[in-house]
Amino acid sequence: MKKIVLWMIILTAILCSIIITYKHLQIPTEQDVLNMTTSLSVAAEEVYVIKEIGQQWLTIYGNSQSITIAELKQNWLGTWKLSEEGALSSMYYPPLEDDQIIWSASGKSNENASYYFGEVIDPEIVKITVETQNGIFENVPFIESVGHRFFLKRAEGLILMPVNISGFSQSDELIYSSKSPINKE
Repeated sequence: MKKIVLWMIILTAILCSIIITYKHLQIPTEQDVLNMTTSLSVAAEEVYVIKEIGQQWLTIYGNSQSITIAELKQNWLGTWKLSEEGALSSMYYPPLEDDQIIWSASGKSNENASYYFGEVIDPEIVKITVETQNGIFENVPFIESVGHRFFLKRAEGLILMPVNISGFSQSDELIYSSKSPINKE
């Protein structure tokens, strides 16, 4: 009888280890993100992107009022959760009729980091720069999704205002600046 109980305990431990290992090997899914946001004040209606950038898993999701970028983390059981710090950044949605870019800036003081996040609406914009008092960050990468082009720049240090987001055309012409309107003739 003792041997049977011992074997059951060993088999249960092995089975649990296999399940936890399997779950840790899984990447986050759209359904994971939708399930995670059901407890938020306004749940996600659409998941645009789930992508590993650097050492972080990030998701971009939206609803009728905003688009949010958040970090995803696995707990010890292998279940994907939104990071305890919450969203990295969020911006209003839908864009206004003449918006070329919508963007926001936010920071995480515990990481001494700031995040500049946005969506490029104008299809003529092919290059983004972010300018702060700490300098100019050129060639900010795009995060592509069906029908959407997002950008994200993580910078060391706290957010220093003012911030200028600039958008350039293929010919390197400045066609958008968040600081001052650009006259298109």
